[in-house]
Amino acid sequence: MQTLQISDQLADQLNEIANEKHISTTALIEQLVKTEIEEKKPTLLTDVIKSLPTIDAFKGDPVEIQKAMRNEWD
Repeated sequence: MQTLQISDQLADQLNEIANEKHISTTALIEQLVKTEIEEKKPTLLTDVIKSLPTIDAFKGDPVEIQKAMRNEWD
């Protein structure tokens, strides 16, 4: 446990936000710190790729798609 000293103005704002969210000021501070930590985590390229939308044009085996395109004139 740790005691923090903040200005009265900031304490009032903290209490106001906590009351709006119907949580304690301790819970609010914990949420804010957790959010800050999460935002500082490095973003992996694989995570970015997973979040991209699926495009129908890229479904299937690329080699088979090429073969089909080459053979469409046969």
